[in-house]
Amino acid sequence: MTILINDPVVLLEDATGDIDRASGSRFASGLQAVLQGVRARLALFRGEWFLDLDLGVPWLARDGVPASAAIFGQKFNELRARNAIDAAIRATPGVLEVTTLLLAFNAATRALIVTWQASTTFGDTALDTLATGA
Repeated sequence: MTILINDPVVLLEDATGDIDRASGSRFASGLQAVLQGVRARLALFRGEWFLDLDLGVPWLARDGVPASAAIFGQKFNELRARNAIDAAIRATPGVLEVTTLLLAFNAATRALIVTWQASTTFGDTALDTLATGA
């Protein structure tokens, strides 16, 4: 496979999401790089990265993220959560569209399980899940 100048290329992560140091400095490209990019964006709190405060998901209210836009911190609003998570996935380089986005919110524990799948320039991702909570 040929890698183009604008194809996403990232350091390879292991199963826990850490950089895979055991394999040396290996890189992921294509579908794997897009998948890692989506996971990184979903794990990033909006306003957390100083170079682009608009990246990430507005999980909590903070500077630049009003409570009215935050997913946690007030009564859960599924539409707000769905729109924010969908936007973060679609903004990842290489993603063409979000094909599956399922949210399962547990009000007792304030935990949210996000299951997603996307169509990318390199093919479709497998279903992936992120569990988070306030």
